[in-house]
Amino acid sequence: MGRDRFGSRSGEYEDMLVPLVVSETTCLGFYRALCQRFGVSASGADHEYGPIEAWLPEGRVRWDRVLGAIDYSDLRLVIHECPEFFASFATCRDEIEGEDDQFDQFPNPAQSGGYRPVLPDALIQPRSFRAIWTLTSPMHHGADEKHGNVQLFRRHKVNDPLTGRSAFVPFVSGNAVRGLWRDMVMGRWLQLLGLKETDIPPFRAHSLLAGGTVDKGSDGAKVNNEIRAKIRRICPPWDLFAGCIEQQIMSGRGRIGDATLICRENAWKVYEAIAPGIPVQDWAATLPEACTMTKLRLGTRHKHADILESEGIQMLWNTEVLIEGYQMLHTIQLWNMTGVDPVTSSCLNDLLTYFRDVGQVGAGAAHSYGHIAFDPYAPGPGAVALPDPSVYLEFVEKNKGEAIEWLLSPKTQAGGPIKPQKSKKQKTFESRDLEDHGSL
Repeated sequence: MGRDRFGSRSGEYEDMLVPLVVSETTCLGFYRALCQRFGVSASGADHEYGPIEAWLPEGRVRWDRVLGAIDYSDLRLVIHECPEFFASFATCRDEIEGEDDQFDQFPNPAQSGGYRPVLPDALIQPRSFRAIWTLTSPMHHGADEKHGNVQLFRRHKVNDPLTGRSAFVPFVSGNAVRGLWRDMVMGRWLQLLGLKETDIPPFRAHSLLAGGTVDKGSDGAKVNNEIRAKIRRICPPWDLFAGCIEQQIMSGRGRIGDATLICRENAWKVYEAIAPGIPVQDWAATLPEACTMTKLRLGTRHKHADILESEGIQMLWNTEVLIEGYQMLHTIQLWNMTGVDPVTSSCLNDLLTYFRDVGQVGAGAAHSYGHIAFDPYAPGPGAVALPDPSVYLEFVEKNKGEAIEWLLSPKTQAGGPIKPQKSKKQKTFESRDLEDHGSL
């Protein structure tokens, strides 16, 4: 392996274990990929002592026999939880005094299974609008951690009440969809007004597109209902997503849910929206397991060695993507104690129409990832259909002058325009003094 690589082998093991276990579907496939990763013969042909062996407290045993007794879902779960556990054994080859006693402290293997609640005949879903996304190209949504040159799909742990088993299932976070939609709806509103982001003051563009920042004193600022009502009325997209503006921290009317993968592990919570007339156990049996619904896509960058004095380096990386053809269920809600203005509801309908035309979500848009197709978002049980987008478009046209005047106005607080104040000890002006603190 070389001295440097041997010295850092523990970290390399940790980085590659999770990508390997998600890219394979069986224990034997994982074993083959593991051997291939380190250039080792799985048959032991390059080893004078025969086939590769696993070291257990009771002695050594051939790997193929060990794998025959392992449930791959259990292996996948343990590696997801703690890849360092495996790496610690792989990098320690010296015998440790009292090692057998330490092994004795490990609990005996138990049959997989867990808490299995009794599901009601029909889960009562909150009133919402929902759509089924069909992937028309591979989709990627970045995980919280990186593993070497492999970028995995984001997952969360799910307990399946039908089986009592846990699994790590891919999903697209509602926060990511919310950020995408905020950019869309705010950009479209400015276009309807005949403006661009660069035409309005930076502090206001930041509030609209990024949700604003919590300025010093905003969290303790006096609630100004006049300012709040004015901004919500002038800017329906702000009423929908809100944030912090004019030192007022405000909540939006829209609640954007995660996009849930339609797979066996999620059958219990999506069947009412997709297959309400079929017993959930029967329907779940027809769905693929989440672990089979992704693949690794190899990416490269040409080093352009033909360019004179080129210092380009060939780059290789892998990206885990959801396979095209699979589906996800996405839901959104509109809610407020005092009700939601029809113009705001119409604004949401206009946004959903625009989103359908764009038809892209997730990372890797430059690589043509994340293209989706879906029927219009439909109201679920108990929800009322959204007003036609024309209600919102007519409102924007009618109030264009007032909206532009507010957008171009100076920054204000509860008492009016903010006046610059000089401190007793004038500090050197630096760029860091200009920025607000903490993005929402």
